[in-house]
Amino acid sequence: MAGLQTNKKKKNKLGMRRTGFIMAFLAPTLLVFCVFYLYPIVTVFATSFCKWDYTNITSPEFFGFGNLWDNYNYIFNKYPFFWEALRNSTTWAILGAVVQIPIATLIALALSRKVKGVKWVRNIYIVPNMISTAAMGIIFLQLYNPSYGIINPVIRLFKKGFSDNILLLHGPAFVAMTCAYIFFTGTTTLMILGNIMAVPEEVREAAMLDGASGLKQDWYIVIPMIKGTLKTVSTLAATSGFLIYNEVYFLTKGAAGTYSISYVIRELAISSPRTQFGRANAVAVIQILAGMVIIVVVNLLYSMNLGKKRIDR
Repeated sequence: MAGLQTNKKKKNKLGMRRTGFIMAFLAPTLLVFCVFYLYPIVTVFATSFCKWDYTNITSPEFFGFGNLWDNYNYIFNKYPFFWEALRNSTTWAILGAVVQIPIATLIALALSRKVKGVKWVRNIYIVPNMISTAAMGIIFLQLYNPSYGIINPVIRLFKKGFSDNILLLHGPAFVAMTCAYIFFTGTTTLMILGNIMAVPEEVREAAMLDGASGLKQDWYIVIPMIKGTLKTVSTLAATSGFLIYNEVYFLTKGAAGTYSISYVIRELAISSPRTQFGRANAVAVIQILAGMVIIVVVNLLYSMNLGKKRIDR
């Protein structure tokens, strides 16, 4: 009996030491998370219910429960560009998941082939894709320039005498904005390619013995085995599309129906002469909640897909 109690005490001490070690190991990460992520998020939520503008920059004032939703009421009903921005950002989020990810997957599958010169092709493709979005915005600004860009001459092949700036035309401006980011998939392609290269050769060899060609291997073996990565990059692409800012800032400044949620936040908090921080944070809260919804939706879609495959089997 005494021996059992002694062993139990030793196990308890060992468990406490292990817990203490884990907490000590995680403490710096938790501290950084609380200081640089949790505190700003809590501040954004709290100040979205405050009067906070150029009149009281250093001391936000809580509206009180009677006027708790004043900032949100202004954003939903009075601010002229919110619904346009929400629609655009949602569209870019969807396009990021349903257009950018398939493109990146196809390119990664092509680059995973063991053919002569494929390493050079990988470098040629990936290096330009590593340019920052700000620099890419400047490059596309020159491409779309009506005086010396290359887009207008191409349009004139089909529409003679065209001399407008497409970034100022409602409709074409949105398409031009979308093209400035949707096809640049370097980082996403690298993530997918890394997982494709990690697929065991034994699995491929077994598939070849069963008569599966390269395309069948990709569809029935490789893609199912990298589902986790595809889910991750789909989430990243959708959230990146929803948060798009640099392209809007450098290409259109929100003109011709190209506002985004991130650009609305900038306009309220910085561009506005009244520095409407409280209202900007109300939009930021909506942006955070939308990001959570995107994560949940992507996870549900992939879970439904996996569940269907299990039923099919």
